[in-house]
Amino acid sequence: MKNIHGFSGFIIAMFISIGLIVACGNKKETEVTKEETKKEETKKETTKSETSGNTSASSGSNQLYFVEEYTADGQEVGKSDKFFIKTKGGYITAMLKTAQPIGVGSVDVRLERETVSGTEIIDTQPYNVSPEKDYFFFDKVTFYKSGDYKVTVFKKDGTPVASGKVRIEFE
Repeated sequence: MKNIHGFSGFIIAMFISIGLIVACGNKKETEVTKEETKKEETKKETTKSETSGNTSASSGSNQLYFVEEYTADGQEVGKSDKFFIKTKGGYITAMLKTAQPIGVGSVDVRLERETVSGTEIIDTQPYNVSPEKDYFFFDKVTFYKSGDYKVTVFKKDGTPVASGKVRIEFE
């Protein structure tokens, strides 16, 4: 009887040992899976943040920025994100560079002014563009008040192409 009792104790100890080994093995696999998932999520977040900058609404490689003037010979004069206008109003030129040809014949340029209560749409102007080009200028974007503005270029179907922020102050 002592041998049977000792043998059954041995069998129970074996089952417990095997159970612990299996449980610890599963825990280790679970930790590895969690770590891999966490790395994957971090990689996705990094990629997402790299492609969404504050100068672009639809693609990290599309850029909308501002200059005082775009000359007839293709020179950008006075690139900045802050401009001074007269109290009666003034204008600047918005420049758009896209990663690939824009693919449409016209776009809308929307001007929004940031206020304490949110943003207000000031104006939306249509512009004709060449579908095969990837570099454009929108002349005489006009401002009448000082403040912080967001300018966004949209395709006619409402798809944003790019946006940029600019500060306007009175001289």
